Amino acid sequence: MSQASFKKRLKVLMLRPENQVCSDCPERQPRWASLIKPPPGAPPGSLPMGAFACLECSGSHRRLGVHIAFVRSVNLDQWKETEVLAMENGGNAKINAIFESRLTVNKPTTSASGTVRERFIRDKYERRKFYDPSAFERVSRQMESAEQEKVVSGVQRRLASSGSRKPSDAARKRVEERAARKGGGGHGGSSRSVRPAKAPAPAPPPAPPVDLLDFGDFESAAATTAVQASASVVTSSGGGATAAPAPVASEPQLDLFANMATGKNPSGGEANGQMQQQPGQPQQQLEEQKKCQ
Repeated sequence: MSQASFKKRLKVLMLRPENQVCSDCPERQPRWASLIKPPPGAPPGSLPMGAFACLECSGSHRRLGVHIAFVRSVNLDQWKETEVLAMENGGNAKINAIFESRLTVNKPTTSASGTVRERFIRDKYERRKFYDPSAFERVSRQMESAEQEKVVSGVQRRLASSGSRKPSDAARKRVEERAARKGGGGHGGSSRSVRPAKAPAPAPPPAPPVDLLDFGDFESAAATTAVQASASVVTSSGGGATAAPAPVASEPQLDLFANMATGKNPSGGEANGQMQQQPGQPQQQLEEQKKCQ
């Protein structure tokens, strides 16, 4: 937390009536704080207790040593969370109830010398001449009862202020509307119509499954009707019977084997396998070749 928040909490403590006077003398408006260690006989786990002191008494507290008291300036020093908690745990009323429980001498006045202040402060905190260990329990009970009384008085004040205060027009209107909703008429005799809840829209029927391999029934009546309808459409679009398409003249085809004769050669010679006389070949050689065959 920031120093501003610490100083704000300390200021709240200083505004208490018991903290507006020095814990060891009648000096008013103390601006120094003394963090006093728990004395012997204190409950286990007790935290240090803070007291507000004037400038003169804070010097005597400082000379006691840090094992007894630790002095801080409310305005000049930097504070820690544990130190602020010690101040909130203490207070001049609690410190004096514990360390002055058996007080038998007069406290120093505002005009007392430094020696008188020093002796009284050492008797109070170091020698513990006026200290009563049982005062811790008594002070705790007193603080708890005071806290309860503060809470009760605060509740009573709020109840009293709320009872004497009239409700505003807006609050009265809200009460009437709430009563009208609950009672069906309320103070004004008019009730709000409750709209019936809308029924949820029916869910659309699921789409039929599609079979990608089903090409339909071509022999069914629907298929036959569709074929007849398409045929009639074609007939009507042509203005009557459909004319036969004109023949298309075919191009002449080339036959590579047209001039080849299977039995005779094109020149009218003998069948295949017979030797023909070549021009200029002797007749004798031709006869010999025929015999060899």
